[in-house]
Amino acid sequence: NPRSSPLILGPDLLYRRTPSGLSLMDLTPDAIEQQHQQSPPQPSAEEVYYQDNDQHVGENGDAGYGSTMSTIPPQLYNEPLKTTEDEQYMPTLKESQSCNIADLGIELSPHQQYIHAGGMPNGDTSDKTLLQELKEEFASQQTHPLVSLLYGLVNTSIVLPVVMSFGSIIYHDDFFRPYLSVLMKLTVVSGAIHQITFSTVSSLPFAVGQVQDAGLIFLSAMARDIVVRCKALGVDDVSILATTTIGLSLFTAVLGAALIVIGKFKLASYCQLLPSSVVGGYLAYIGFFCGQAGLALMASVDVTGLSQWYKFLDPRALTLLAPGVVGGCFIYFMVRTFRHMAVLPSTIAMLMVAFYLTLWATGMSVEEATRLGWINQTVETPSWVHTWDFLQMDKVVWRVLPSQTFTIIAMISVVALSSSLDIAAIEIEMKRPLDYNHELTTVGFSNIVSGLTGGYTGSYIFSQTIFSLRMGIRSRAMGYVIAAVSLVTVVLPFNVLAFIPNFFFGSLLMMICLDLMFEWLIDVREKVTPAEYVVVIMTFCLLQVLGVEFGIVAGICLYVVIDKLGFDVGKEVTTEEEDDVMAAMNNY
Repeated sequence: NPRSSPLILGPDLLYRRTPSGLSLMDLTPDAIEQQHQQSPPQPSAEEVYYQDNDQHVGENGDAGYGSTMSTIPPQLYNEPLKTTEDEQYMPTLKESQSCNIADLGIELSPHQQYIHAGGMPNGDTSDKTLLQELKEEFASQQTHPLVSLLYGLVNTSIVLPVVMSFGSIIYHDDFFRPYLSVLMKLTVVSGAIHQITFSTVSSLPFAVGQVQDAGLIFLSAMARDIVVRCKALGVDDVSILATTTIGLSLFTAVLGAALIVIGKFKLASYCQLLPSSVVGGYLAYIGFFCGQAGLALMASVDVTGLSQWYKFLDPRALTLLAPGVVGGCFIYFMVRTFRHMAVLPSTIAMLMVAFYLTLWATGMSVEEATRLGWINQTVETPSWVHTWDFLQMDKVVWRVLPSQTFTIIAMISVVALSSSLDIAAIEIEMKRPLDYNHELTTVGFSNIVSGLTGGYTGSYIFSQTIFSLRMGIRSRAMGYVIAAVSLVTVVLPFNVLAFIPNFFFGSLLMMICLDLMFEWLIDVREKVTPAEYVVVIMTFCLLQVLGVEFGIVAGICLYVVIDKLGFDVGKEVTTEEEDDVMAAMNNY
């Protein structure tokens, strides 16, 4: 039933969930339901005129993903309407600043050509840009400082543990285990740098930007490959650490520069050409990778693929990872059942309380728990001023870095697409267009700053950004609170990881694993065509066999082959209907 399900954007975006349990289907359901259940009054013949010689599109035209002409109000079929008392139903259309369909070779209607040339749909010829309008709108709104402080702390309680667990993914190779306390501090600092940059530069004062999952696997793959190549050359541990940390930072800066080029040359629309089914397979693989990294962290073993999973069957390993598996399933169940922002931090706190209650009940000390493997053993953590000691330029083995070129190119493509999806989610919640190219430029600038300060890839965290928007946050102070609290954990005079059990991070990673794999390997079956589902499953399998870079390329090739064979791979819109779908999307 097209009027009961808003599928204009396609199920891959509408049903995608974050670790906190939020998806686009959760965004303002009342407004969406009202849009589909209440048909606007039909203007009379005297009130309606068409500028395209009264050319009419058939009502049965297929717009793809359930969006047909019957789901789009008749006012959107051709050009602007002259209305009188029904003026409130007149859609306000704004040409996307990134999805420039003229550049894609699609013919614009006269009205869209007028908008593209600088005019406004209502006849206003003002030259205000989307960015200027946003700045003026948010400048007129105020948020009490205490409210900003409160929601800054709430957001920190959600993003900080996840960012710390991401550090264990980037450096999941067994070589880095003794140095995780310092390397995780670098990850937290990177998250704080991203947040400061987004809060300062973004057009959205309520933006939350952190180290993000889209680039983690690429960074992890490059870190592991650098270790292998450096060991083959016989270099010492200091040189390996310097080459890895500086190399990943440089790659992050390169990613940022590429995103800025994409934004400056208005190429954001081309980043979205990567097939959604291939992206679905990649997202499922991210889930698998997070779960595998979490199990390896808890069991204190080095596992890089399914062929090494036998290591988890050791009795000691099973004992160590069992609480994390149960905890991850518990968090996943609670997040999916009770869709509230307080669920994730509450369940995380419950795991910590349960661990220390168990220690108290059994009479076990923290030192003994560390010796038994429940807490990770690390080298003595230096003062926070030595967090960047691993980044020694004179120790870098530069000749191993060019070998990562192909991985960097793949990372740029995936992160650009992922960032575009995040921006689209925020745009839908705001009910007004955003300048995709400007926002990608913001993401790029943040990655450059993060890379130059020894950090890693990041982007908008759309779930927390939307949460802050809904709570009425219009002050950039909230983002600065998130960054400040994150930095406090770095400058503490003791090693935080010496008191956090391994299954704490393992539970978070298992929750992310369950969330992504269920969504993209099981739930997605009912939302895509059979051919698309084959591409999703095969891309996931190809990534297992060929690795991240070649697996994505093989997935794209498979998609092209299946498409050429005539199977329905879920192309979202047809050329003739692009104008109508764009108009409907803008109307939302």
